[in-house]
Amino acid sequence: MATFVSFVTKNYNDLFFKRRDERSVHLPLAGSPLFIIGIVCTYLCFVLQYGPRHMLNRKPYNVLNMIKIYNLIQMIANITLFLHICYNVFLLYDNFSFRCQPIDYSISRVGMDEVYFSYAYFLLKLLDLADTVFFVLRKKQSHVSFLHVYHHSFMVLTTYCALVFVPGGHVLLLGLWNTLVHAIMYFYYFLSSLGAQNHSIWWKKYLTRLQLIQFIHLAFHFGRPLLSGNCNFPKFWLWYGFLQAIFVLGLFLDFYIKTYNKTDKSITSQRHCEKNAK
Repeated sequence: MATFVSFVTKNYNDLFFKRRDERSVHLPLAGSPLFIIGIVCTYLCFVLQYGPRHMLNRKPYNVLNMIKIYNLIQMIANITLFLHICYNVFLLYDNFSFRCQPIDYSISRVGMDEVYFSYAYFLLKLLDLADTVFFVLRKKQSHVSFLHVYHHSFMVLTTYCALVFVPGGHVLLLGLWNTLVHAIMYFYYFLSSLGAQNHSIWWKKYLTRLQLIQFIHLAFHFGRPLLSGNCNFPKFWLWYGFLQAIFVLGLFLDFYIKTYNKTDKSITSQRHCEKNAK
């Protein structure tokens, strides 16, 4: 037993204290991974077990004003980070490579910008967890799907590891895509929280399509250097990005088919009934 503990401790220290990028070690929440793992485990326990049990015999909490503020903050934060990443990728870099962009591990402006972008993106993924908490407090447990919980929890763990090991480089495009999509998504949530009906926000379906396009392009983005070879970016993270994009694409595609095919059939059936009634 003592030998096993010694083995785990040695490998843990080697992985997180000898191989990590030291430029982010001073940032809050970017130190030991144990605290982040604890946050994700607490999140899972609350949204899947303790939260629903707590709300079982209670009325939904009135958190609408809090949700409005939350959606507005998320919208502003995501669009701000998106614009900052755009500035670096398209203007500040001499020649950003969409084929294979290595990580700048220096303390230059570009190198440190990548660290702070990765850190800001990681904080946004932590903030995303509150979205599910609101579902639970409003007794909308049907919204707490496998896709929702898996995506939110794994994004926290993934962005933490990216900050620690691969802050920037080829993964910048993931942040670029995701902040754009989330800015639009939280704008939709903000409109909904103001009382707009789903049928009046006609572009909801196109938001889901944009998410599908995002994952298709990210699968291509991470898969391309794997096929071409000679990419000075950690191959493990290219494989991880590629496989995650494919897996989440499948989940979102399943959601899209079940949600919008059902809606389209319902609308067609309604129109057919109205036509027969005339």
